[in-house]
Amino acid sequence: MELSTVVVAPTRHVLAVLPGAPLGSAAESRLGALRSPADRDDFTAARLLAAHLLGVAPADLRQRCEVCGGEHGLPLPVGGLHVSWSHAHGWVAAGVSRARLGVDVEAERGVILAEALTPGEAALVSSAPDPARAFRLAWTAKEACVKAGAAHLDGVAELDVLAAPGTLRPSHGGLHLSAWQHPGATAAAATTEPAHWAILGDSGELVPVPGRAVGSPA
Repeated sequence: MELSTVVVAPTRHVLAVLPGAPLGSAAESRLGALRSPADRDDFTAARLLAAHLLGVAPADLRQRCEVCGGEHGLPLPVGGLHVSWSHAHGWVAAGVSRARLGVDVEAERGVILAEALTPGEAALVSSAPDPARAFRLAWTAKEACVKAGAAHLDGVAELDVLAAPGTLRPSHGGLHLSAWQHPGATAAAATTEPAHWAILGDSGELVPVPGRAVGSPA
């Protein structure tokens, strides 16, 4: 496996391919609080995928809030590797790297939050053939930057990540920005090293995404 590596997959595929395992007490408690079976599946699949990339048990994944110290918030490194994961409406993404990274995924929906865009991004999104898709590209990249510690959530409206409706700027805050767009979802990563994108094969193997990821540095 190359580093940094980012994998995107439908929730149902992850659950079908990867063996189930306990998620650990903190994660199981959060899982039990979710009412929707679909949300529980997404929550579980994201952690199974992250653990699979690290080669550890899901219960070995830990999170720590930088504000209160609780067992939520940013994932802690495992075996010297940093990890990030995300889930949304039937899709999950996870990434590992030797340095801190952020990964985010959003399912295909028509929602556009104009207040989360810079004026330049708003113009690019409104002029795009598919404005919702262009917004998802911007939003996932902003979320990835936040998770990587290169931005704050309350400042995403000032964070300029779009170079064109379907292309990210190559970098932000010293991090490489890259993305993967599919008819069903968009995922983005902010990584210290250029990201290698893959999908999950039928036997759990990582299958490289062909071609150059949207927004990858030249």
